[in-house]
Amino acid sequence: MLWQLAKHGPTDELLPEIAEPAKYRLTPSLHLSGLPMHSGLPPVLQKMRNDPCTVPELAHGSTLGPTQVKRLLNALYLQSGLIVTRSLPKVWGKA
Repeated sequence: MLWQLAKHGPTDELLPEIAEPAKYRLTPSLHLSGLPMHSGLPPVLQKMRNDPCTVPELAHGSTLGPTQVKRLLNALYLQSGLIVTRSLPKVWGKA
């Protein structure tokens, strides 16, 4: 049910807990069998299994647009299947 809500619910933005800037990857133990998926999802999921990716990197070269990628990331997060990596921003100025 959470998968369907995230994929088709009222929001087109990332959930605040996983908002950008970040890179996203799948947890190694995530099993998606039995979840409804269209043909554009497996290549994106495979890309996320191999490397951490940003939203634009996931949308580039796939049949998914940025909005669909964000919905997918929300769905993966709600399935406890997402690893979010953040880096510290550059510190400007002199030390």
